[in-house]
Amino acid sequence: MSQERPFRVVIVGASVAGLSLANMLQANGIDYVVLEAYPTVAPQVGASIGMLPHGNRILDQLGLYEKVLELAPPAQSFAFRDATGSVLAKHCDMDHRLVERHGYPMIFLDRQMLLQVLYDNIKDKSKILTNKRVVRMELLDGGVQAVTSDGTLISGDILVGADGVHSTIRHEMWNLAASSDPGHFDPKEHEAPPCDNSCIFGISNPCPGIKPGDLSCVFRDSSSYLVVGGPNGRVYWFRFQKLPKTLHGPAIPRYTETDLANALSDSSDENILPDLKFSTLIENKISAVMTPLAEYVYKQWHFDRIITLGDSAHKFHPVGGQGGNAALESAALLTNKLVKALAQSSSGSLSNSQVESVFADVQSQRKPRLALNHRYSHSRARTEALDTPLKKLMALYLLSRVNEQTVTLNYCAQHPGGERLDMIAVRPHSNLVPYKDELLTEPESRGYLQWLLTSVYLALGFIAFYTRQDSAGVFTQGRLFNDTLSTLRPEDNLVQPSGNYSAGTGFPIASEITSWIAGLGPLQLYSLGHLIQPMAIMIIEGYRGRNKLTPLGLPIIWLILAQFAGLGVAMPLYFAFYTLISDAETYWWPIRRIIPLHYAQSILVACVTSEAVRIGLMYVQPASENSTQALNIAQQTSLLLIPLLVRLSGALRKHQKELPLSKSLDIELRSLSRTYLVVGLLGAVCHWFTLMNILRNSELELALQELFLPDFSERSRQSTQTTVEAGLCVYGLASYIWSVQAVWDLRRVGRARFPGLLAVLGIALGYVVFGPGATLAAIWYLRENAMSRTNFHQKSTSVPTLSTPDEDSRGDVKP
Repeated sequence: MSQERPFRVVIVGASVAGLSLANMLQANGIDYVVLEAYPTVAPQVGASIGMLPHGNRILDQLGLYEKVLELAPPAQSFAFRDATGSVLAKHCDMDHRLVERHGYPMIFLDRQMLLQVLYDNIKDKSKILTNKRVVRMELLDGGVQAVTSDGTLISGDILVGADGVHSTIRHEMWNLAASSDPGHFDPKEHEAPPCDNSCIFGISNPCPGIKPGDLSCVFRDSSSYLVVGGPNGRVYWFRFQKLPKTLHGPAIPRYTETDLANALSDSSDENILPDLKFSTLIENKISAVMTPLAEYVYKQWHFDRIITLGDSAHKFHPVGGQGGNAALESAALLTNKLVKALAQSSSGSLSNSQVESVFADVQSQRKPRLALNHRYSHSRARTEALDTPLKKLMALYLLSRVNEQTVTLNYCAQHPGGERLDMIAVRPHSNLVPYKDELLTEPESRGYLQWLLTSVYLALGFIAFYTRQDSAGVFTQGRLFNDTLSTLRPEDNLVQPSGNYSAGTGFPIASEITSWIAGLGPLQLYSLGHLIQPMAIMIIEGYRGRNKLTPLGLPIIWLILAQFAGLGVAMPLYFAFYTLISDAETYWWPIRRIIPLHYAQSILVACVTSEAVRIGLMYVQPASENSTQALNIAQQTSLLLIPLLVRLSGALRKHQKELPLSKSLDIELRSLSRTYLVVGLLGAVCHWFTLMNILRNSELELALQELFLPDFSERSRQSTQTTVEAGLCVYGLASYIWSVQAVWDLRRVGRARFPGLLAVLGIALGYVVFGPGATLAAIWYLRENAMSRTNFHQKSTSVPTLSTPDEDSRGDVKP
């Protein structure tokens, strides 16, 4: 095809995908033509559309978001209801919360309204041709030609099929490939899309109890409702019905008006609200349509110079609201690729191989995200239809017991990975959840390394546990145990001295303290300052909202395990659980990092006080047998003082004057940073003090061997000393691996750019120079600050202010 005119895109279908692509090409000066089969561009077909934050972000780039916002109110409340219409859980101010998190709200409006906005923004309306139903396509030399039902021939460099789920372009593209490249498409894909549900969607005039901005999800056995209050009081509604079995291909029904009437009659007595039945929506309906819901992402979207976008390439269950937004994303990515390819072309045209490369890039980059959209929508549909006993338990009994952030997590997870137009600036927002382009790199999963790391931690914990078991006989007779606790065999393998040192009664004076320290071996002395860092991290992680429903959200359990099994057992197991739950990108959102301010300000004092009490109790020498038992109990439960002090101090601070969120988060971050600095400094001082004592030791070689080259022979394993050594070695190795993993994680989720080898060597150097405790605290300091940032491409990012931040029972801030 000779290049006598500018590069031209033929768009088939004036759909959301087609008209949005036309607007994007217009913004970049790329020629196009849109062929629409119907007489009008924006017909009223009785459908509504939900624009989600990532879709509104693209509309904003095109200058259309404000126009959409003028037409319809954002969704303001999310209510989840049972079959009687009674509220299971309700969350208000969702328009406010979504803007704070993602920069934009969710907006429901007539599909026709959105199409009209897109059409009105087209400067040259002659590029939109109606009554041009495409019936076939022809491949030309360097181009493609569409043939319409009235015989019109429209040619261009590429052709984009945006003609919906029953796409003529997809069908004709398959036919073209069948004659010239039979293996290009899977021949079985004609009948591959599964259909598990039917849907009646409609629009009704105002109904009592449904206000603009109200969104209700009604859960029923094998069916569900989505009901939204729209502009001017009109109501958008969907009734989803699970089919008796999954259908494919020709078995998927085409519903008639009779089918619709029967379905409406059968369900008319079902409750939407306690005092509002579906029959009221039916009586007030403006329009209603019944359709099967096929859900599928096609394997191959393109052939030669033809590509499909939107519902013609990927179709989801509408309960997730992803369809129109996914179409916008695919159009944006195709525009990005075309603009880049044309900028690199000196001729202004693209060869077949260049076009195919563009199409292949679009497909490969979109498919992982589309798979996420598909899984979310399908899973949500099954949950709301109470499809299994587990989903019924989650929907009817657990939903009301968790906070709003947890309820909407999977929904909100659909937004940050959204595409945008690369060549048009995004309006500055201080959203609490960064989009992927606001990070240093796009987040990725750990993959198989997740399981390798977990296995390593579990193996290290087993080694420490095995060593402890070998020396159990010694421990049951040692000074650490008595008749009261012998059944539990409690021990702090890492920190308890192994000797029977006695320095009199009561608290020793300074000379006695010096003498006591002098009586400690290098290993016991070294271990004294390296418990506070992992304890502080356990407490901090325990109060994060993201860990609330995980084992990490119960720090008291880990403190008990550390006290009675030793850090060598407890910490590798803790690291293993952490690794299993922290892979998802949502785990690293700044908003899920937040610790309630009254607890964040209490952790440092609690940790230092508890550590002082614990070490002080080690000085105390009992005056009688009864006091021996009391002292042993106090020593073995001293770590539990930390969560108690945090709770008590937090309860007192909770009544302080409420601060704006921006100020609160600033103080919270500084409080946590101060905690890391103090506990890290304590670890470094202990590290340096121990090394100085070793260097002054007359038996230097023996002291170094005790600290760095412990004896793990069969005979040695029967001693308390070896258990302490094994616990320290296992903990040191596990914490080193965890530290390297923490730095790698920051890089993996786009929040740091540390070279991998530099991190490995730097952390090793930190262990030598400052000690493991100080190095671990330093890494958590860097990690905390990296997790708090919401945009890595701005010099500074302010945190949005909420008028009414609130908390759940754990004090989680819920923007």
